[in-house]
Amino acid sequence: MDSDMGQPVTNKTLVETLQQFKNEMLSHFDAKLDTIHNSVHQMQDSLNSMKTTVGELEGRVGSNQDELSRLETRIKKLEKQNSYLAEKDEDAENRSRASNICLLRVPEGSEGRDIIGFIGQLFIKLFGQDKLPSTLVIERAHRSPGTPNPNPKTAPRPILVRFLHLQNKLNILRLSRDKKELLFKGNRVHIYPDFSAGLMEKRCLFTRVKKKLHDLDIEYAMQYPTTLRVHVEGKKLFLRS
Repeated sequence: MDSDMGQPVTNKTLVETLQQFKNEMLSHFDAKLDTIHNSVHQMQDSLNSMKTTVGELEGRVGSNQDELSRLETRIKKLEKQNSYLAEKDEDAENRSRASNICLLRVPEGSEGRDIIGFIGQLFIKLFGQDKLPSTLVIERAHRSPGTPNPNPKTAPRPILVRFLHLQNKLNILRLSRDKKELLFKGNRVHIYPDFSAGLMEKRCLFTRVKKKLHDLDIEYAMQYPTTLRVHVEGKKLFLRS
């Protein structure tokens, strides 16, 4: 066999050439394999690092979940305490108003400068001197805060009255219920117990039910703080919601 230069190619030369080609290829493959091995090691290191990081994150997440659980438990406890304190505060406020009543729709200015004297005379006009207790003592009275509105269509500010004795308040409320309609200067006056805003809101939830009972001529009454007493077929029902 001749080469391109016309020189004969011996078996020995061919073997050497193939061996050299083999060595070059093996060296090339070894270099490539080393690169691949290095890349694999780097990837393995990266994966190990990621596993470590993920493990740390999982540990932190677990720790955070435990902390969240503790915080949720603490928040629930604080909410319960806050609710209890709010109820106690509302109860204390309503106890302080135990001897109070609230008069609605008494025309502005009717009281003049002596509101306590005016209230005494108003009770005489509404109920009659003979119906009033001889021990009726008004400790203080005033309009609710605010500027009076000159518009005659606007409801006048309520008048708050505090009696010296609780029994006086109970007697006035009883007289008001018995007479049903109270008129003063052509206005229908309403008399209610004086409760806190929170308690009034709770009691107002019974308004629709009371209207139905009234329409059906069923006897009922609201008991302190938020119990509806209903008389049905000779029985008393006590409803708290």
